[in-house]
Amino acid sequence: MPPVVFDVQAIFVGEIEDADTFMVALGDHADEPQEWLELQRALVEDEQDVALGMDTYCLVRSGGPTVYGGVAACVLSRDGLILRLDDDAAQMLGAPFYELMLRLDDAAHAALRDGLRQVFADRWPSEWQLD
Repeated sequence: MPPVVFDVQAIFVGEIEDADTFMVALGDHADEPQEWLELQRALVEDEQDVALGMDTYCLVRSGGPTVYGGVAACVLSRDGLILRLDDDAAQMLGAPFYELMLRLDDAAHAALRDGLRQVFADRWPSEWQLD
């Protein structure tokens, strides 16, 4: 299966209050993205989340597939983000990794870095680097 590769020209980093979720969304276009990836984390986890294995971050791929956890490596540089997935997540999302070219200004890049820290918080991938 091929990786997902696209240029990120728009991001959203912040809380979705009505869903009690913190989200980092990366898209190829601001208005009508054709390709996008969301990294989400619940602001509040309950017993049901724990029982269902949903007490972690999740990835949502454009088109709808969602997986909880599954990032084996996260490498952020000034001009790129690579997310390597474990085998289960790769099967669910249909790709072994994401290779995203970042077309972001300094403020958006800093927001992305801080947002990734919050999404992964206590569940860091085994391999990670945030510039």
